[in-house]
Amino acid sequence: TKVDVVKMRKEILFSISLLITGLIFISCSGNKNKVNVYIWSDYLPQDVIEEFERETGVKVNLDTYDSNEALLEKLQTGVSRYDVVVPSDYMVQILIHQNLLREIDKSKIPNLKNVNSRFLNLEYDPENRFSIPFFWGTTGLAYRKDKLGKLPETWKILFDEKYKGKILMLDDMRECFAVALKLLGYSINETDTSILLTAKELLMAQKKLVKQYNSSGFDQAILSGDVWIAHGWSGQLVKISEYDSNIVYVLPEEGGTLWIDNLAIPKSAENIENAHLFINFLLKPEISARVSEFSGYATVNDSAKKFINPKYLTKQRYPDEEMLKNFELMKDLGPVTRILDRFWTEIKSQ
Repeated sequence: TKVDVVKMRKEILFSISLLITGLIFISCSGNKNKVNVYIWSDYLPQDVIEEFERETGVKVNLDTYDSNEALLEKLQTGVSRYDVVVPSDYMVQILIHQNLLREIDKSKIPNLKNVNSRFLNLEYDPENRFSIPFFWGTTGLAYRKDKLGKLPETWKILFDEKYKGKILMLDDMRECFAVALKLLGYSINETDTSILLTAKELLMAQKKLVKQYNSSGFDQAILSGDVWIAHGWSGQLVKISEYDSNIVYVLPEEGGTLWIDNLAIPKSAENIENAHLFINFLLKPEISARVSEFSGYATVNDSAKKFINPKYLTKQRYPDEEMLKNFELMKDLGPVTRILDRFWTEIKSQ
């Protein structure tokens, strides 16, 4: 009968509406149970991620990058949905100026108390409103002593004709200019255009000696013997020097880059509660210790050191003030960055 048909239609429509409601609920619940992380490659061990997921029920989606500029580009699109990112010092400054970071609710980060105060309230984020220090390190160079013997601790070896085809440089504009500027006797934050032009010419002349520019596999390139001298970040280079005694990591006497990587929450983040949860988890002493051992980088977390195997508390990983006397934090160069961008494009395309 018509009545039965109408009744059946109503029941079907009701069932469909329940199904749709259920799917919407599941979808919303799914959003609440994840955190999207954009971080440097070779930084977090898988067991740390799995422990966070077990402890909280929150799924970690992890993507990686190998330069601060790649991170900036991703956040500038406005469509990224990352909840936690790990910019270095000068990039925090840039992201704040571009209004791309969300203020952190420190009441949700009780483990902030574990961070050594010397890493807090620095120029790039004076009150740490937008970032929390996580790890620190240096940019130096490694060489194979089985191929080269003992070399002087200077950036000059990266410009020596006799090592042509055996040199690797980071594929990183600021880091390469930092080397050239230090070699010329200037700050890595130099803004005088004529000095930057001289640095560019030095890097242009060096290019024919360089086998590769590589920011993601520089450690493997020297470990395999594909190159004999590698410009790179301390974590990976110290790790391979501990693994292979033929590889030596040095801090050049001219000085260079000292950097601090920071945990931050983008303005476009959707899972803000989970972002705070994840940041607080990473600052737990035993977790910071495991990340430090895995990555090779130095922790800012004083309470973590008692959980770190003493063999990793070396001067290579934790250089003293004397070793760091000529090292500097990078700063945002403002409009000068555009000039450097143009110079870097010229170097890479010649």
